[in-house]
Amino acid sequence: VTSLKNLSATLTISLNDVLKQEKLLNSKITGVPKQEREFRDIQREQQIIESLYLYLLQKREENAISLAVTVPDSKIIDKAYGSDIPVAPKKQIIYLAAALLGLIIPFSVLYVRFLLDNKIHTRKDVKSVVKAPFIGEIPKTSVQEKVVISEKDRSSIAEAFRLLRTNINFMLNQNDATSKTIFITSTIAAEGKTFIAINLASVLAVSSKKVLLIGADIRKPKIKEYLNVKEGIGLTDFLINRNIEVHEIIDEVSQFGFDMIHSSVIPPNPSELLMNGRFEEIMSYGKQQYDYVIVDTAPVNLVTDTLLLSNLADLFIYVIRANYLDKRLLEIPKMLYDEKRLPNMAVLLNEADFEKGYGYGYGYGYGDKSGSKKWWQKLSSS
Repeated sequence: VTSLKNLSATLTISLNDVLKQEKLLNSKITGVPKQEREFRDIQREQQIIESLYLYLLQKREENAISLAVTVPDSKIIDKAYGSDIPVAPKKQIIYLAAALLGLIIPFSVLYVRFLLDNKIHTRKDVKSVVKAPFIGEIPKTSVQEKVVISEKDRSSIAEAFRLLRTNINFMLNQNDATSKTIFITSTIAAEGKTFIAINLASVLAVSSKKVLLIGADIRKPKIKEYLNVKEGIGLTDFLINRNIEVHEIIDEVSQFGFDMIHSSVIPPNPSELLMNGRFEEIMSYGKQQYDYVIVDTAPVNLVTDTLLLSNLADLFIYVIRANYLDKRLLEIPKMLYDEKRLPNMAVLLNEADFEKGYGYGYGYGYGDKSGSKKWWQKLSSS
């Protein structure tokens, strides 16, 4: 019985093993369709990639064959070579053009400027037309024009007037002991003849001379603008009223050491007043009482007053203002000198610019020196 039980147990165990194997095999049989399906998918994807690869490989071979068969339009015979120098732009041409423009443009500007410049600048411009003696130059300075020079003044303009005083003594007859009458005129107004007359009277008075200054420009008097004179009778009143004596119209300018007769009121008939003979009385009185009589007259190009009195002058100083008077107007002093309508005529250049390279100037340690200009400033002011 025990043996049968053991045999039965053994058979039962074997049966269970067989059943387990059956179940395992059944599960494997059940999973076969799924694996087959996954295999088919992988196989299909592989076939697609393989066919695409074969297609691309075929096209590459076809393209290579096509390139090998095609004949090129051009063929390289020599190998290309280059240079470090650029073909364009060429530096030499640019430098040459810049140099030419640098020369042409400035010279063109200067040529046009000189072509259009019709002003007088130096004594050379005056001497080329007017052959009258050149008595001096008054330099252009930063000093106000209405300032009268004093005894201790050492500026360049003061030295110029002292040189003018010396030249006047040479122009006048030194052997003649009578008083010297100096008339001062110009071509047009605003050339500085009143300024010259006042400062010349001052510099002559400094040399211990008795000086009488007469404002004979009764049309446009300017002496009052320079000197502080009291209101009173003057030249016009004397010419109109024959009861007035000469000494009554003389004012003393004690600050500068000379006497003066100012023009007074502007008359309606200045030329007729100067012709009535009364002005000769003033000149006669001046010659008796003074060493020098300086007369500030009217511009000769505008009115005839100066020519009416010209016979009373021992020396005529014709003032020409630099950088102001038109060169064409030099024909007027040229005509007056050539025809001897102004006795003993001499030319004075006012506001001369010595920085422009002509004239001796007042440097070399004498007088005040203005600040030196740069070369471009000199060029722009030329």
